[in-house]
Amino acid sequence: MAIYGIGAYYTDTDVSAEFVNGRVACVGWPREDAPAIHRLLEHIKTGDIIYIKAHPPGRSLTVKAVGIVEREPVEDFTGLGRGLHVRWLWSGLETLQESTREKYNVRANTLYEEFSGVVQTRILALLFSALGGAECQQSQRLQG
Repeated sequence: MAIYGIGAYYTDTDVSAEFVNGRVACVGWPREDAPAIHRLLEHIKTGDIIYIKAHPPGRSLTVKAVGIVEREPVEDFTGLGRGLHVRWLWSGLETLQESTREKYNVRANTLYEEFSGVVQTRILALLFSALGGAECQQSQRLQG
């Protein structure tokens, strides 16, 4: 299992809601313009964790949604490009404060594997809180 960050800002439009509502995470770049991003997309597997991120220059990393990859890539999802089927389990706005000593130069990339332990821990906490919340609600309904 790996954790990946993906951007959802296409030119001047935030498409995070389209990702979440469509249950996908897509790369807006054509394959011929960004072959390395498409190669990375092909390495993401069912069960990997992915999060929608924003990281404008000079600002903190913001997490907008966290989900689990469900199955193989989609070639073109309603104009959003090639991507993955994702079960989004948490959505909101979570700002992460990272150590200023840690140099992590991939935040501006469209897609990357997350290696920061601080970020991985927070992504997992958001995911587990979403899963725990769903389990608690179902348990309460069964007891009700």
